[in-house]
Amino acid sequence: MLILRRKNHDFPATIPERGKDAGLKVETSRPPVEAYVPRLLLVDGHAKRNDELTQALRENGMEVQITNSAQHALSILQQKFCDALLLEIPASDMPASQMVAVTRNRFPFLPIVVLADKSRMNDAIGALNAGALHLIPVPYQPRQVLSALRKILVFHHFELPSSLDYVTGAANQLTEMFVRFGIISLEEINIKIAIVEALTNAMEHGHRFDATQRVKVEAKIDDRLAEIKITDNGKGFNHRQLPDPTAPENLYKPRGRGIYMMYRLMDEVHFNRKGNSVRLVKYRRPFEPHMA
Repeated sequence: MLILRRKNHDFPATIPERGKDAGLKVETSRPPVEAYVPRLLLVDGHAKRNDELTQALRENGMEVQITNSAQHALSILQQKFCDALLLEIPASDMPASQMVAVTRNRFPFLPIVVLADKSRMNDAIGALNAGALHLIPVPYQPRQVLSALRKILVFHHFELPSSLDYVTGAANQLTEMFVRFGIISLEEINIKIAIVEALTNAMEHGHRFDATQRVKVEAKIDDRLAEIKITDNGKGFNHRQLPDPTAPENLYKPRGRGIYMMYRLMDEVHFNRKGNSVRLVKYRRPFEPHMA
């Protein structure tokens, strides 16, 4: 596997270092990062049965909003961001598979966890086929749901049709994850450009914008870094022989800067040998206090 780090890349990467050689005494201690509160939406037709689950989720630092209506849940999702949807089968006003399909269409990056007892296994399988991420059998222990959610909240995996209609939404979702988990500041949200370029390259060069072909996206975040892996089903390309877009003969060409932007905006860029999968890495920045 080829590993390219921004600081060693051939492309020029002039990055100003605030305060360097300024003769200023600077505090270098970093304030604690405020803990992010995950926001969950529970579609629940058995409110009393799930009181224990709701209490456990809240005691473990999660914000939970509850509704017994699938339609109302869709309205809530339209108005506010949620990290995950918990869907207990049956919902009062919509089949589970339909609810998942509609949610997937409107919010393709939202993880959906299905809760169902044995009598509803056919409905649960339909929901999984429609795009739900995980199934938890009922009855369950709250710790089972907590364990599943902890994995989901730090690891996102989804597939996108190879259509530009999905690029902006996916890039916004992933960039927001970087900000919410403290990997980057609001001033650094231009890393979205790198994500847009990686997704577009996969859709265009890997799949020729064939919407029946899907691009796989895997995102993982921990206390140290965030990484995004984007994979297509194409033949790949020779990433070792890229023209330098900053060379005089290439400056006015309308294309050819996408991968260059990835190197400039991310800390590491990893290609697999075939060239049909790229992993973008961003490290959590050390605290840099503002100086007069």
